[in-house]
Amino acid sequence: MTQPTDATPGPQANQPRGRYRFQGNQPLDPDAGVHPEMTGEQTSLPLAGDIPNTPNALIAMQTNRPERPEKPERQDSPNVKDVLELLEKLETSAAEDQQIAVFLVRRLESFHDEVVAEMRDDEEAKHSQIVSWAIDADRLYRARMLLESVDLE
Repeated sequence: MTQPTDATPGPQANQPRGRYRFQGNQPLDPDAGVHPEMTGEQTSLPLAGDIPNTPNALIAMQTNRPERPEKPERQDSPNVKDVLELLEKLETSAAEDQQIAVFLVRRLESFHDEVVAEMRDDEEAKHSQIVSWAIDADRLYRARMLLESVDLE
């Protein structure tokens, strides 16, 4: 007698696939033969319970999701207030504004490069933190390159 294969149409073709198994068209317990330590919390949790089945369910899920907390606004230090007031009072040209902006970005870039160098030598530093600081240093470098490439003449 031949065994039906997956390619053979028949009653098995309409059976659900996945974790449930069938024998003689009768469903078997999915936990049958599983070690007792493997059953319990892991198997009692619904699989992919948060995945919506329709676009409308996805939209409803997204609208009900709480907003991510924004970063708290930082209060300007007295130094920052003084510099901003001075910049507002000065009558600078576009080229001078560009030089100031490049200077500030270069200063931030150098700070990030120094932090990356320190963290690289620190054995307790987390790799993810080093990567984050290095990515920000690269962004600052690219911002500086873009600022320097602006032709104001």
